[in-house]
Amino acid sequence: MQLFLRDPSYTDRLAAFLTSVGRRAVVGAPDRIDLDEPQEDSAHLELELYLRVWSVLYPDADVELALS
Repeated sequence: MQLFLRDPSYTDRLAAFLTSVGRRAVVGAPDRIDLDEPQEDSAHLELELYLRVWSVLYPDADVELALS
C-alpha cells in the first residue's frame, strides 16, 4: 500500500506517527509513504482508523490511500 500526501512537509510526521502505532511505514518519496501491510480486511480497517486520527490531528494534511 502507498499513501500520497498533497503537502510533502507532513510526510516524515505521518511516517513517524504510523511507525509509533506499529505500522511499517517508509518514506518512498517526498510525497509518498510505502506501507508493508498484510492484505487482510482488519489491517486495512485499522489503517483507516489511524488515518482518521491523523486527519483530526492535522486537518490540513490531505492523505490519499492507494492499494497496490
